Amino acid sequence: MRADAPMFLSRQLGQPVRSSDGVRAGRVVDVTVLYDVAHPAVHRLGVGRGRRIRHLLPRGLVQTDDERELTLAVDRAGLSAYTSPRDPSLEHHELLLARDVLDTQVVDLAGHHLSRVSDVLMVVGLHGQLEVAAVDVGAGSLLRRMGLRRLGDRFAPVAVDWADLHLTSRRGHVVQLATATTGMHRLDASALAELLARLSTEKAIDVVRAVHPARSAAALHASHPELQRRLLHVLAPEDVQRLVDAAPPALAPLLRELHADPKAPRRHLKTSGWRLRRPLEPPPPAGPGEPQ
Repeated sequence: MRADAPMFLSRQLGQPVRSSDGVRAGRVVDVTVLYDVAHPAVHRLGVGRGRRIRHLLPRGLVQTDDERELTLAVDRAGLSAYTSPRDPSLEHHELLLARDVLDTQVVDLAGHHLSRVSDVLMVVGLHGQLEVAAVDVGAGSLLRRMGLRRLGDRFAPVAVDWADLHLTSRRGHVVQLATATTGMHRLDASALAELLARLSTEKAIDVVRAVHPARSAAALHASHPELQRRLLHVLAPEDVQRLVDAAPPALAPLLRELHADPKAPRRHLKTSGWRLRRPLEPPPPAGPGEPQ
């Protein structure tokens, strides 16, 4: 396959895997990446049966890949060194693409959309490694996975660059918070406010705590008043104090007031389906002769 032609994660899953001595090791159940660069290379393959990963194998152990079957560079005895527990032991910034990305919701940081991932798009990099390029949030991939391939092929992928994503799955969200190179850490106040508006209260609070308090304060200032009140009412007093200390003098009193507001609702603590409260649009500039 050409380096510029995308490959779909869903077509990699289920591939039979054999050891170098011809013994069936299982099928590809999942694929991992390390979330440390904009377009990470495939790091390990989760091989097993059903959804159960029995072996986590470095991608470099794949000796041949003819798209129908993978052959490994180790024999059956050598596979025992890569046996995985029922709950796979992952490295610090490692994600399972099928478990943590496929069919989960993501926020497009550039387009400010909340979408569900239909598939993950991968390409062959300059050095022959398989890299994650984007996710497909369109209907075509979903239809193909449902067995409606002819209908799905009528729809072009709706690709969102991997570098422009915020993952909302439990593992994906935690890994991104801990990784300084993720898109969340590059957002200005306005874009960060857009992200907060699309996350559940719990995850939005995680973001507020993870970024620099001056940027969090600016993002809250740019947010919808309802979202300001909701998030500030949940924050612990020490978190609010960090924001107040980093905020401009004109904003600090507002942060204190919203945090202490007794009218702020409390029922949102465990909910994630709140109505979207986007940042307020600034008023248009006054026309000639109109009052400022």
